[in-house]
Amino acid sequence: MTVRLYRTTAGLARGEGDELALLDLPHLDVADLLSEGIERARSARVRSRIPMRDAVLLPPVAAPGTVVIAGANYRDHVAEAGMPTPTAPVFITVTGVSATGPHDPIWLPAEAPSQVDYEAELAVVVSRPGRDIPVGRAWDHVAGLIAVNDVSARDVQLAAMTEGVVTDIDGVRRGKSFPHFKPMGPALVTVDETGTDLDLAIRTYVNDEVRQDSRTSEMIFSVPDIISHVSATTPLLPGDVVLTGTPGGVALATGGYLRSGDVVTVEIEGLGRLRNPVLMAPTAPR
Repeated sequence: MTVRLYRTTAGLARGEGDELALLDLPHLDVADLLSEGIERARSARVRSRIPMRDAVLLPPVAAPGTVVIAGANYRDHVAEAGMPTPTAPVFITVTGVSATGPHDPIWLPAEAPSQVDYEAELAVVVSRPGRDIPVGRAWDHVAGLIAVNDVSARDVQLAAMTEGVVTDIDGVRRGKSFPHFKPMGPALVTVDETGTDLDLAIRTYVNDEVRQDSRTSEMIFSVPDIISHVSATTPLLPGDVVLTGTPGGVALATGGYLRSGDVVTVEIEGLGRLRNPVLMAPTAPR
């Protein structure tokens, strides 16, 4: 049975049609539940139900210990960026402190507000620890799938690169780690919903204008390829989130960077939709 597991202000919940079934579980975070297995969510007692429209949704994992960001993994994105096709997955890791909910604002940072970009990405949530994971066993380490918008401050990111080569990895990480830069959700969806071939439509809209429109089958490296490659050097733990790259159509190629007042929608077939308003980041009180 497919599980669509939501994290809400009222606790963890299963999606059941237009309702959320709030679960009688002590866990406040999907990552905590994974230590006992996702099966616990399938069989947990329902303590109450609320209409989906009344729920306040949070990121499924509150603060992933590691967020893996795979790059250059869609053919059209590689082409628009003028990059050579990679021969192995390329990635960086950041902490999950910028994780935010599927309807929360994206904040334009005061220090770098002018070249903030969107990146629709399919991501997987890691279910159990692993290092040197074989490709053939990679799906055994996946709790489910989520949608993520890998928001990036391109000027900060590009300042840390020279002729396309990273010369300051901390600078690249900073460009992807400002507060509210990783909207994710709306739910963790178990793989029996989508299958593992993953030919899913993936799109981004800005103010209802289509900016990205592709399918996950256009990825150069598969989810198992990425997990296996990453785990060779970076141990994966329950609740870690692995992003698998973005299609073509990003603002870096078109100049259509985000502005305060925009609304960004990322949707992935079978997984749901992120819809985030864009605002200037609040300033700290003096």
